[in-house]
Amino acid sequence: MFDFSFGELTVCLLVALIVLGPEKLHGVIRSVGRWSGQAKVYMRNLTAELERETHAAEIKRQLQDTHRMLREQTDELQAGVGSIHKDVKDATAQSGSTMPTEDAVIASSSDKDHRGE
Repeated sequence: MFDFSFGELTVCLLVALIVLGPEKLHGVIRSVGRWSGQAKVYMRNLTAELERETHAAEIKRQLQDTHRMLREQTDELQAGVGSIHKDVKDATAQSGSTMPTEDAVIASSSDKDHRGE
């Protein structure tokens, strides 16, 4: 964070000793140490919160991308089904017949089974 050499710290302590005196210097150093510790805790908490927010934003972005791709695939599938349905209707209309229902197809196949075909 701050780049102080040992010599610079020694000069700062000597100036503080001269200005504040030996009685007050002890309390000032204790207060500075406490503030420094609190600043480290605040920075650690801020870093952790930013990491959580970044992670949450990344997960939200991935979820939105997945939702968008799923919606596109669903739209394509619905378009394909609609096209097939239209083709079947057109083919039925051209042949002039109606499509047999599922029950009729099942009944027809079971009749063939009973007749031995």
